[in-house]
Amino acid sequence: MMNSFQGLFLVLVGILAATSCGGSAKKDLRDAGLVAGAGGASGGIAGGGGSDSDGSVGVPATGGVTAATGPAVDAGSLGASVGTLALYGTFHAMGVIASLPAGMDGNLNAVANVDYRTGGSADYMAGFPLTRVDATTFIGSLFWLAPGTGYDVRVRYSDPDGGSLDEAWASATASTRAEITIPSPSRSLVVSPTGGGSTCSTAAPCALSQALGAAQAGDEVVLSDGVYSQGELTLSKSGTQAAPIVMRGASGANAILDGADPATFTWTSQGGGVYGTTVNRASPHLLAADGQRLYPYSDAASLSALSASSTPGFYANGTSVSVHLAGGANPSGVAMTVSRFNSAFTITGSFVYIVNLTFRNYGLGDYAKAIYIRDGNDNLVRGCRFITNDLGIGIKGNAGRNVIEQSDFSDTIAGWTWEDVKAEGNLETGGVRFYSPTDGRGTVIRGNKFHNFFDGLGICPGDSAAQSNETDFYDNESYELGDDGVETDGQCVNVRLWGNLFHDSLSGISLAPVMGGPVYCLRNRIYLTGAGVSQAGYTGLPFKFNSSDGDSGAIFLFHNTVDAQRAGNDGFRILGPGTWTQLFARNNVFAGTLHALENANPSQPVDMDYDGLWRSGSDYLVRWDGLANPRPATLADYTAATRQEAHGISAAPGFISPDTADFTLGAASPLVDRGLYIPGINDGYQGAAPDIGAIESQ
Repeated sequence: MMNSFQGLFLVLVGILAATSCGGSAKKDLRDAGLVAGAGGASGGIAGGGGSDSDGSVGVPATGGVTAATGPAVDAGSLGASVGTLALYGTFHAMGVIASLPAGMDGNLNAVANVDYRTGGSADYMAGFPLTRVDATTFIGSLFWLAPGTGYDVRVRYSDPDGGSLDEAWASATASTRAEITIPSPSRSLVVSPTGGGSTCSTAAPCALSQALGAAQAGDEVVLSDGVYSQGELTLSKSGTQAAPIVMRGASGANAILDGADPATFTWTSQGGGVYGTTVNRASPHLLAADGQRLYPYSDAASLSALSASSTPGFYANGTSVSVHLAGGANPSGVAMTVSRFNSAFTITGSFVYIVNLTFRNYGLGDYAKAIYIRDGNDNLVRGCRFITNDLGIGIKGNAGRNVIEQSDFSDTIAGWTWEDVKAEGNLETGGVRFYSPTDGRGTVIRGNKFHNFFDGLGICPGDSAAQSNETDFYDNESYELGDDGVETDGQCVNVRLWGNLFHDSLSGISLAPVMGGPVYCLRNRIYLTGAGVSQAGYTGLPFKFNSSDGDSGAIFLFHNTVDAQRAGNDGFRILGPGTWTQLFARNNVFAGTLHALENANPSQPVDMDYDGLWRSGSDYLVRWDGLANPRPATLADYTAATRQEAHGISAAPGFISPDTADFTLGAASPLVDRGLYIPGINDGYQGAAPDIGAIESQ
């Protein structure tokens, strides 16, 4: 039976043969952030994967990203229509799920090409091949699509056994999501922290709870400047796309939803630098002193000893709370924060838009979060700030098509040790988290910042009844983190991460495990790995694969740039335990200070080629367990021993200014025009061939 790498190789060869190839492609891609000088957080779009039989690069006659104008596909003769084809569009991508009748490909060696075109166009263009996920199902994604646009999609099957499946096809039509616009409101309900008016007007603002109770589809609730010490409110009403319910901060205002108790507490010395008080609600999980979160100790003895690496903390037993600050300071002389609400809002409705608000200090009891989207759909969080909450936004149930954008999520625990956070067990949530089960699809998280957490966020639930997640995570920045920039750990099918920036974290992207797959990591920049504090002295993992929690599906790494920078860190590192069906990498830069590559789990399938490999230290280029010589000194030695990176390049990348995070390739870089062209992934490149790395140079 054909293995997954052989199947993908044959599909890519077929695509390159079917597309019209010609001279070098030239197209202005600044709007997509692909070309150097485009600006913005993304640093680029696209990726690639696979080599044809002689390693040559096919060059498209035309290019395209946002409008998808790649070379036309000559599909040859087509057979009969077979099976079903389901499509799911987001703003710039589309999930493709092709299903065959049971038993039609008994030996599981057929492959599935996908072509697409904008509705009404004459020619189809090639997309990236679909991935087989079980005996009858192939799943994949189309990239770089235009919002609010209809697409015709066609899957063509190829079966080396011949028969009715060979040259069979399936087709469907769907549209991407239109960008969200907020219409003018039908009515504005104005509130203030002390509001008691009956008209909810600027002259007589009312209370927040009153306005929320009165709001209907098309209304906006406008929060005036100030602190709203409120929480555990439920937004069960729904708006519509044409008439959403909007809750926003007033123009120029700083409207703050605060989960902390505004009361002043009396603190009594309990000896040994420990002070106690009685709070108004039991089991707070979030206390802070002068804005710095305190470590939640599990018992009084541990608090007294500050057993978590001498980290100041607290112990809560019902409404009795004890604290132990640095140097045994008296909390009466410190600005103390004690959370009294589990959440600000629970959203069960749809088309509810939260805009320009600040959420802080929500951390009472278990599973606290500022916003909880429970079964709600088509909701929007835009331009908000989430400061020191147990979790910023939690998503669960049938919640789908929700958008989180242009917001800032932060905490103060990046300096706590890895071991202490793991021991506490409830501080790894970060800014956004999908609870289990989450069966809704199509969440988009874009243009946000996540910083000073342990983990930045998690974008896959532990389990889901949906056939695919269709989650897009792009143009975000994650930094100053004790562990992972983003976690795709869990049920992850058609999860796409592109154009993100990860730095000053222990690890960049965690794929440990991605159950189901495929997951795509495209054009991400990861640098200054190995941050955080650990007693064991852990070094960085740009991509984390090691896990004992389950098997991963297909993982695709295309056009990422890794520059470890910190001493003793690898450009790419695979640890055990962990199992996966496919790990496929093309056109990446892996620059380490120890090794370019390290593989301590060689029993698992890996296919790497056309990558730029570099190590700035004095150690070997590669460490690869299981070889007769596990430390190949040169790329040629490594390739001879593993058959990996036959077209890889071992040279300094030639970044313009890595010290200032400018990973554009200089004109003399050996990685310019040395990548592999892959239809549907890196169409629209500049020059004779795609560049290697995240940013396509001019």
